[in-house]
Amino acid sequence: MNRFDAVLFDLDGTLLYTLPDIAVAVNAALREMRRPERTVEEIRSMVGNGARTLIARALGAGQEALIDDTLSVYARLYAAHAQDHVTPYPGVPELLCALSRRGIQTACVTNKDHTDAAPMLAHFFGDALSHVEGRKPNRPPKPAPDAVLAALAALGVSKDRALYVGDSGVDSETARNAALPCVLCDWGYWDRDKLENCAALGIISAPAELLQYV
Repeated sequence: MNRFDAVLFDLDGTLLYTLPDIAVAVNAALREMRRPERTVEEIRSMVGNGARTLIARALGAGQEALIDDTLSVYARLYAAHAQDHVTPYPGVPELLCALSRRGIQTACVTNKDHTDAAPMLAHFFGDALSHVEGRKPNRPPKPAPDAVLAALAALGVSKDRALYVGDSGVDSETARNAALPCVLCDWGYWDRDKLENCAALGIISAPAELLQYV
């Protein structure tokens, strides 16, 4: 018997490797705003709390007046090229199929704008995911639990029958705020030594390892 009826996944760094296109759009926006560019590694450390926070971090301290205009440029550029270099992490499509065979529903809960996330996930995974909850206006981003609770309502699954999977401390906090158990993966944007300081049932190094938790 399954321990859970649903598994909720983060997107960036968990299901899909999206960093190259994010970095290209961030730096193009910074150039347009005549601000210094960032390295890919710097941008990797800034991802996880949504586009607005990403842009604020990329601009740096004291640049609050530029956030809205830079975010607008970033959103335009990223929407046009969001899938140019994206790849699913090895083993993720097979994991989604394995969960489906067990009768476990799957959803993605992400701080990526819903208008970017939904078509991206459909392109790479088809209907393998039962539901998608991206960033929507007037709803706080993760680690607030709102999007997780919306996904559970859409799936018809209670919190005690759901597991959350992500690659960062933001995901660990999101799970805690939603009162869900959490498993973290070390192939994403946070290094394992940082993940080991986060609350989680465990840390996995390959998607198939998640099956032991469900």
